[in-house]
Amino acid sequence: MAIVNIRNLSIEINERSVLQDINIKFNTKERILILGESGSGKSTLLLSLMGIIQRFNNADVNGDILIDGISVMDMELSDAARIFGIVFQNPESQFCSLYPKDEIAFGLENQCIDSDMMPSIIKNAMEAFDFPKLKEDQLINTLSGGEQQRLALSSIAAIDSQMLLLDEPTANLDPKGRRQVVKSAKKMVKNGKGLIVVEHNLENWVPFLDRLIVIDGDGRILCDGNIREIFYKHGELLNEKGIWYPRSLKIYRELNIRGYGFNTIPCNIEELKNENIPQTLLKEVVDLHYKTTNKIECVRKNPVLKLEKLSAGYKKNQSILKEIDLIVNEGDFFALVGGNGSGKSTLSKVILKLIDIFSGSLSIYGKELSEYKEHELYDLIGYVFQNPEHQFLEDTVWSEIAYSVNQLTMDENIKNEEINKLLEAFQLKNCYMNNPFSLSGGQKRRLSVATMLVGERKILILDEPTFGQDEKNTIMLMEKLTELNQQGMTIFMITHDLDLVDCYTNKTAVMYNGEIIYNGDTQKLWNEYEIIKKSGLDLPYRVKLMDGVNY
Repeated sequence: MAIVNIRNLSIEINERSVLQDINIKFNTKERILILGESGSGKSTLLLSLMGIIQRFNNADVNGDILIDGISVMDMELSDAARIFGIVFQNPESQFCSLYPKDEIAFGLENQCIDSDMMPSIIKNAMEAFDFPKLKEDQLINTLSGGEQQRLALSSIAAIDSQMLLLDEPTANLDPKGRRQVVKSAKKMVKNGKGLIVVEHNLENWVPFLDRLIVIDGDGRILCDGNIREIFYKHGELLNEKGIWYPRSLKIYRELNIRGYGFNTIPCNIEELKNENIPQTLLKEVVDLHYKTTNKIECVRKNPVLKLEKLSAGYKKNQSILKEIDLIVNEGDFFALVGGNGSGKSTLSKVILKLIDIFSGSLSIYGKELSEYKEHELYDLIGYVFQNPEHQFLEDTVWSEIAYSVNQLTMDENIKNEEINKLLEAFQLKNCYMNNPFSLSGGQKRRLSVATMLVGERKILILDEPTFGQDEKNTIMLMEKLTELNQQGMTIFMITHDLDLVDCYTNKTAVMYNGEIIYNGDTQKLWNEYEIIKKSGLDLPYRVKLMDGVNY
């Protein structure tokens, strides 16, 4: 066990303050949750523990991090890696190999593990995070986002480090995958490893984590202490700042205000259910937090997207999509959900001609996809990639938005006004001269959405649009999408967040193994228990709490 002492740590990147006066002391067996606003420096703090940020050319670092009294800057990265194993917010950033088995073996080879022992270690690491065995020899860049996240977790689990640093480890995972990650993390903690988690899917994590560190928007420590005590004492403050905290605690606070007495402080849905709260009182509070009546009922029935018996994939003999039948109508706020690797992102890329159709047909506004020229297609459809970095073209945030604005025919002054409006709306003004690749995960996501809202596109496809966002920015983004939907834009959203689906969408399709197994009204989906269970999904929090059903 090592003692880690962060002393007066302040970090500036590209002349922008990221962390200020950080003082934290912990040992490598602790279980710590880090929360904060989007862009508050959470990822930077994790990277600095290994000395990665300190070696970054554009970083100005004051203060120090001591590990058993030795500065991290006096340690080799290889030595720091024996203490900390890190999973980056964007798992693609840490892959060194072409194939999953080689990726896991890479870390073991660097630790000089006997080659005879590697197969069993690799097998156990893959099983720990439910990485599909059938894909262990598949090119990493063809894996789904969730499969890549599982691979990154497996590769770090295989290395015998003292403490795991997990940056949004379940952001790209389906509900089943999230539960598997938490289960595996618990097992590793039981076997003596420590844990620092940056996360916003909190319900499963909170019960077995001990300490909470909250970072304010200016990069300073806001709170540090026992996790339940901070949520209890400072829940209102976290809520005001738009920082995620457990939904069950929000319900608890509202019930407390109404005079209901509790035996404990519930941090997840199971603990809340154990309180035997009267259904009428519970419904009153749940309805206050989870409104489903604001969804736009589609009155226009003109098909915008129509897929008939469509099969597609990367290789002719390996169809990922299998005879898909799907209609999305004009004005729908449509959600596409399903387990990792079910074909959701593939389907969205087929619509943009990024993946070949093998058989069947796809029409947009009644016109066959093959008849569209690329510029016609992109004028009609905005597409937000699952990984925002895949769509960046310029070297500043301003230029990235300007690239899209400059495609429009308008006066230069009006163009600048349009850029400033988007910077303001998506809270990017304070970093408008930063390189897009240097932004936080949440800022990258907001930028990727902002660039697609330029012009008068009729359809907007978003792949995991709320990835890396704090609660404040998630609500802001979803309200913006709702506003666009009310103005007539068709929204096509791929997500694992069933609460967003429940609150904002009117139509939902479920994918499983390359097929559509449900396509219809969103609210009716919650009664299709077998479909939800089969596809590895979960019910929204509201439905689980009120109906008592839980997977």
